[in-house]
Amino acid sequence: MSNLYGNLSAERAKRREARIRQRLQERDQREAAIMARIPRLREIKEEMAALGLQLARRALGLPAADAEELLARGQALAREREELLRQHGIDPAELEVQWDCPDCQDTGWIQPRVEPGQDVAPPPRKCHCLLQEEIADLYRISGLTQPMREQTFDRFDLTVYPPEDRPYMAEILRQCQEFARAVAAGEKVAHNLILMGGVGLGKTFLATAIANAVVQHHRVAVYFTFPELADVLRRQRFEDDEGGRWGMQLLLESDLLVLDDLGAEKPSDFVAEQLFNVLNHRINRQLPWVVSTNLSLPELGEIYGDRIFSRLVGLSEVLLLRGNDVRLVLRERRLSRK
Repeated sequence: MSNLYGNLSAERAKRREARIRQRLQERDQREAAIMARIPRLREIKEEMAALGLQLARRALGLPAADAEELLARGQALAREREELLRQHGIDPAELEVQWDCPDCQDTGWIQPRVEPGQDVAPPPRKCHCLLQEEIADLYRISGLTQPMREQTFDRFDLTVYPPEDRPYMAEILRQCQEFARAVAAGEKVAHNLILMGGVGLGKTFLATAIANAVVQHHRVAVYFTFPELADVLRRQRFEDDEGGRWGMQLLLESDLLVLDDLGAEKPSDFVAEQLFNVLNHRINRQLPWVVSTNLSLPELGEIYGDRIFSRLVGLSEVLLLRGNDVRLVLRERRLSRK
């Protein structure tokens, strides 16, 4: 896992610690208000705590009152407490901590019980709430908008392509799925991907579907359009602000980098040089990328020069999409239904 993932984990742990403190404080405030109304409840609480100490002493073999007597007194106090709450119309839950997730009590971890015949308890496992929070954090830094998060492989519609192109596009889809599977599994992929073709052929959809699959497996995938990339590079160099530094960290360290619409604008010498450094850094650390572009290979070489072209294309599988403009096909479908 990348340093980015570790940083997110540390932030998440701090948030959970703060949440637990807040829930305990809220319980304490409710309890104080209730006990101010019913002073006997505070006395019962103190007596039960004293009984607990006596039982602990007996467990350690120290002098203490008779166990049966202690248990009987504890049961009597519990009944009295219950009756006092009932008389005053107070839900006993008001004296308990109101966890956001009762399953793990907001810790994020489930502690398995020791079953009969087991000498050692199984290791803790992540709670469902923590798994959901991890994915939410990964999406928060991914750059994927809400509509993009819905662009998944199972929503890639092959019927929008001409019948003669569908088997070819099905193979393109399969290669993208296999690439996403390998990145999500943490495998070192043999090559990066370049999705190439005319406007409206589904390049962005496939690129974001790959990113979504990676995020869903709890790895860091980030999406940048080329103008967004250029903005981060400029901010990091000339403004040195937190946004620029964070953006550069995402470019350099994410498990998957998606660069959409490469060639949308001609880069300055500075941006081209910094893009070269980003690609070189990721190559040296075997961190993959997906690039989409409307340009042809000769046009890419002309715009970005030999050094970038060699690294970009020489280490990538080029997938050339075919078909008609999907947006126009979908528009015609909608009109035909009216």
